[in-house]
Amino acid sequence: MAEFYADMRDIRFNLFDFLNLGALTQHERFKELDADVMNEVLDMAYTQAAEVLYPVNEAGDRIGAKLVDGQVILPPGFKEAYKVFCESGWNGLSAPAEAGGQGFPVAIHIAAQELFTAANVNFMFTPGLTHGVIGLVRDFGSADQKSVYLDKLTTGEWAGTMCLTEPSAGTAVPDLKTAATPIEGRPGFFKIKGQKIFISSGDQDLTDNIVHMVLGRVVGDPPDSRGVSLFIVPKHKVDKNGKLAGRNDVTTVAIEEKLGIHGSSTCQLSFGDEGDCEGWIVGEQGEGLRFMFQMMNEARIAVGVQGVGQSGLAYEWAVRYAKERIQGTRLSDARKANPERVAIIEHPDVRRMLLHMKAMVQGGRALMLYAAYCLDKAEIAGDDNEKKTWMHQLEILTPIVKAWCSDEGFKVCELGVQVHGGYGYIREYGMEQLLRDVKIASIYEGANGVQAMDLLGRKVARGGGVMMMTMLNEVNKLVNGPHKDGAYADEIKALAKARDALASTAMAFSQSMMKGDVEYPAFHSAAFLQMFGDTLVAWLLLRHALKAQQLYDARLQAKHVDPLDEGFGQFLTDDAEARYLHGKIAAARYFVHNVLPRVKARAVAIQSGDRSGLTMVF
Repeated sequence: MAEFYADMRDIRFNLFDFLNLGALTQHERFKELDADVMNEVLDMAYTQAAEVLYPVNEAGDRIGAKLVDGQVILPPGFKEAYKVFCESGWNGLSAPAEAGGQGFPVAIHIAAQELFTAANVNFMFTPGLTHGVIGLVRDFGSADQKSVYLDKLTTGEWAGTMCLTEPSAGTAVPDLKTAATPIEGRPGFFKIKGQKIFISSGDQDLTDNIVHMVLGRVVGDPPDSRGVSLFIVPKHKVDKNGKLAGRNDVTTVAIEEKLGIHGSSTCQLSFGDEGDCEGWIVGEQGEGLRFMFQMMNEARIAVGVQGVGQSGLAYEWAVRYAKERIQGTRLSDARKANPERVAIIEHPDVRRMLLHMKAMVQGGRALMLYAAYCLDKAEIAGDDNEKKTWMHQLEILTPIVKAWCSDEGFKVCELGVQVHGGYGYIREYGMEQLLRDVKIASIYEGANGVQAMDLLGRKVARGGGVMMMTMLNEVNKLVNGPHKDGAYADEIKALAKARDALASTAMAFSQSMMKGDVEYPAFHSAAFLQMFGDTLVAWLLLRHALKAQQLYDARLQAKHVDPLDEGFGQFLTDDAEARYLHGKIAAARYFVHNVLPRVKARAVAIQSGDRSGLTMVF
């Protein structure tokens, strides 16, 4: 198995050179922090990813999770790794100090999550979902619920899950059948009866208890989304002092045999087979779906992080392999009698694949960290209007981060296999595991087609398009700003054309829906999400390039280096910082000229009016 690598320089560029995360410490919420402390956290995250999580990744895939006598047993080493993970306080990294957390920005949490999911995505299902449960209990739980559950979840002594999907409902969550019957004499407590499927980390042997957040319907409530409530349903009953009080009639019926993520237990759970499963309602009856959307949206960002983390590792492996694998000669040496044998990184098509991988990984990373930054900025906003500006961007970004990063992450991993050739197809090099593991990211937490419908039907259409306009106004600051006539004029013009194609497509969809035609926009919603994602990634990468160019020019000046000098190539080889910045600029230009044209192509397809996909008989 190859070694673990991560592009820490690009992570830090996003957080500090571009987003200037250190400036957040001027606000009350983050006043106890500084940039040095944040960097120390990132260093610690990298060390634990490389030395604690990654070494047990291969066993997780090869041995997998096992169901033995009704109890899931996770792969060797997971329990020890979980102990280190929890003792380091990662569960509460971004939670406020007053809630038992460490109070770091969400952007730092997401950066750490990228490292962890790159090292061992299988392991991360347990703490990752627990983090979401912590947020639900903290924001919507009663004082008693917080007292019983919050501390144990934050420390990792107990873990959490979210239980939405059922055999009869699937993505249509409001169609669920799980029933809740009030327990007489115990206000807020209900007998729970039902089944849930595809529950990530639904059972494991890492913690003494598992806190299931279960969506169900109180008997007699409306048979639609208005009747869905949220319940805390622990694997083991808990008394008012937080002590375990016996089995809670929650049974692990089976674990799924999957294409990838073999080390994660994807469970079918049955609640109340013996009539003795108790749940504690969270918040108001009938508000469960609204509450759960908080955890679902957090999970959607986390899925995008998985796409970035795993594709980032794929790129790191691919570029190193391409530098080491000697095969063939340079095309320019074809006429020589005895041409030099060279590494495959010298071949143009390999360079194409590597630069594409680099651009997509850096674009996905920029997208997810900017989304996290929007949440941090909203939290410290000075007034409601400023908060709305950041939250509107986050609302638009959430389905895009989930879908764009997972779709493109899979494609990057596929290219990683291709760069490795036959070696990429065998287990020894690790690439095929990345490809298998990352595929699920486009399916769960709302398949990417659902994300596209959410973007178009809820986010873009809501309030006369105010969220979309807020997002595009940020793009306009670059398109109409002082750099439009500078060294990146061509790239910024290309961005402007993509923005116009995106806006005109959204307008055409709006007009179509006003006329009662909702099927045609829905048919093209996935393409629209990809258009939006490509446009926003180009916007971010160009902003990165402008900052990188500034740092690059300053470095050349400080080193007294002229790019026209004969030894410039050797300088880039020897100077890691200059090489990084040079590559950052190249990735942005590549994306704009080779990927961004997809926006125009998709707009042409959508505006063709072709309805064959809707009218043909399958």
